[in-house]
Amino acid sequence: MQIFFIEEKKASLLKRLFKPVELKDDTIICNFLQKGPGPNCKNCKKILEANNCNHVILSRKLKQNKEFVNYLLSSEINIIQGRKLFKLLVNKIIEAVCLQNNINPKKTVISIVTNSNDEWVTSIIKTFSKKFKTLNIVTNNINYFKKIENNLFEEDGTIIIVTANKKKSLANSKIIINVDFPQELINKFTIYENAIIINLEEQIKINKKRFSGKIINDYKISFKKDSNIANCLEDEKYMNFDIRDLAEVYLKNEPEELKNIIYLS
Repeated sequence: MQIFFIEEKKASLLKRLFKPVELKDDTIICNFLQKGPGPNCKNCKKILEANNCNHVILSRKLKQNKEFVNYLLSSEINIIQGRKLFKLLVNKIIEAVCLQNNINPKKTVISIVTNSNDEWVTSIIKTFSKKFKTLNIVTNNINYFKKIENNLFEEDGTIIIVTANKKKSLANSKIIINVDFPQELINKFTIYENAIIINLEEQIKINKKRFSGKIINDYKISFKKDSNIANCLEDEKYMNFDIRDLAEVYLKNEPEELKNIIYLS
């Protein structure tokens, strides 16, 4: 998968006028970027199209430019935003949550809220069903997850609960992993008032007066010293980019380096 970097840099007046956008290796440099989706947004798109590339990593500054971001998204350009890495780190995140909050998994109810039926969801169901007292799968995709429920019971007697009950399914869950439910939907459920909710796909607020739990919408990482991923991504040329975005792409080619990523809780 080809990926281009896009960043904005201060430039001379001449460059801003006559070369507002330029390509250097795999990086598009915006020497001058107007507010809103102006011609230089279109120039970036043209460069990507000419190189048959629709995956980009934006600098931290450009990620704050909503007009620029929306223009790329509306042009069907994928912006790497570290959300897939968030999912890959979920085991480390849950370990940190339990440690910090004195939670004993063997005495705790955990819920996975999802309508996705991919291999990653299946893998975390298997992992956490063995670590926690009770695991609920809260979903509208009941038939698919009933098959997993039956398979786990037949394999080793593991019991999980598959439900779509809005009043009961999350009412006793101390930890909730929200894989893909949007804010409007998850707020229709009765939620345990001291729950810890990890939102993996988007930032979500719980609009309930009695809710006083914790919401994890984002994350920070670092790398183990002298690891391959640290030596590669802590280079000065990446200083304007979010390390999470870089790590997500790096892991596609070097998945074993996941062990060298430190989740900073």
